[in-house]
Amino acid sequence: MMRFDPFREIEELTQRMDRALASGGTQTTRFAPPVDVHEDEQGLEVTLDIPGVRPEDIYIEAENQTLTVQAERRYNRIDSRTAHRVERAYGTFTRTFSVPAKYDLTKVEADFDHGTLSLRVPRSEAAQKRSISVRSGGQLAQPKTVEAAQPETEKTEKNVTE
Repeated sequence: MMRFDPFREIEELTQRMDRALASGGTQTTRFAPPVDVHEDEQGLEVTLDIPGVRPEDIYIEAENQTLTVQAERRYNRIDSRTAHRVERAYGTFTRTFSVPAKYDLTKVEADFDHGTLSLRVPRSEAAQKRSISVRSGGQLAQPKTVEAAQPETEKTEKNVTE
């Protein structure tokens, strides 16, 4: 006797609907890879998981504060075999990201390694952190080292041990 699993039933129904609505019967789900976006002092890092995509099938465009990634994962259909299940997503996807003006889209770097695409967008020169010297009386002030006063307990302990 098989136990009733409502989640399995929902998953199977979803798969049947995907197959019924797919164009041409080969595309079962929409190909939308997961994306991580991280920021640090140097800039942004956008990471996409796109296993099964060849590097020559990846197109990256940076324009007007917009970063666009387009790629295609091809389905290799062989007429002499029958597909009983096709659950992996195939086709072309496009992801577009709005990038703030503080990042320099002319210097985007892309690395593709083991199915992971990493895009690095550096901060623009104008947005870099800078140390600014303060002038006093028209001249640059010299840095001063200030020694902290010892707490009373330390002074007392020092006097006792002497």
